[in-house]
Amino acid sequence: MRLSLLLSIGLLSFVAGLIVHAPAATLYGWFAPADSPVVVAGLSGTPLQGEAASLRYQQRPALSSLRWRLQPASLLRGRLAYHLQSLDPRLSLDGYAATGFGGAHLNDFKLGSGLREVLAIAGQAFLPVDGQAMLDLSQLHLRDGWPQDANGTLRLANLAWTLARDPVVLGDFEASFDREQDDLVALVRTVSGPLDVNGDARLRADRRYSMHLQVRPKPDAPPMVQNLVRSIGPADAQGYFHIRYEGQVPAPAPAP
Repeated sequence: MRLSLLLSIGLLSFVAGLIVHAPAATLYGWFAPADSPVVVAGLSGTPLQGEAASLRYQQRPALSSLRWRLQPASLLRGRLAYHLQSLDPRLSLDGYAATGFGGAHLNDFKLGSGLREVLAIAGQAFLPVDGQAMLDLSQLHLRDGWPQDANGTLRLANLAWTLARDPVVLGDFEASFDREQDDLVALVRTVSGPLDVNGDARLRADRRYSMHLQVRPKPDAPPMVQNLVRSIGPADAQGYFHIRYEGQVPAPAPAP
């Protein structure tokens, strides 16, 4: 019995050693799902530490460089965690990503990019806006692709409407993420610029979402900005124009 247990442990250790030291490109070729929306190319290194030359998301370019390093201590918590870092000048990324039985986690995660690049990755390149997007998450927990908890900020700097002959500068804005009872809430506010914006976006446990923003031009806003805001619809008694969205995201299909 004892000999059988020792042989089993030895065999498992041998197999684990082969996996962690195997070429990442070989393992990716064996195990990557054929229908995955993420396609990785130019792999080098091993599961312990390595680099991908490029990533595509739904056939759209996402990153031109991504490095990873395994965080061994995470295994003691039942997670597989990596430090991720991108050297892509169009999209900077630095932080920790982990997966385990409780879902996926991001910690101390920072991402910076031009807004046009982010929209292109998301398949929304046609939207006439530009600027800089900076995401700073102290933590994010996902289960079945839906946020369970989050804390951090998203900042849009130099946001501009580009449909006009000359871009219309709208200013800088910030959304801070936190939990409010059973909802995840992003509180939105103006940092600087010609617009007074405030409101919130909410994600609920049943996968419903909603957003309500109040927008009005500041007294010294340029005429182009005022005309753009008026296109939203009628203003209320305080001069605010309201933007509302709501809906529900379907739950993922159960695994076969």
